[in-house]
Amino acid sequence: MQIINGRWVDSNNNPIDERTSPMLMELGRKVKSIYGNNITYNRIELINNMDKLSEKEESSLAYLLNNDNVDINKLAGY
Repeated sequence: MQIINGRWVDSNNNPIDERTSPMLMELGRKVKSIYGNNITYNRIELINNMDKLSEKEESSLAYLLNNDNVDINKLAGY
């Protein structure tokens, strides 16, 4: 699921339909459970991409986020 040109599409860039709408609803529930009503495109992307991580990738991300020696802004190019 992603937003392209202001429209929700599936992983093949097809519009959301009856088959894929449950996945969109589940993504919405996950985002809302973490952020409440303070939802942004970046937060949707963050949860959507985190949901796709393997166990090893998830562990690496957790390490980066918890490590005081890692500057997230520097990693992001800011």
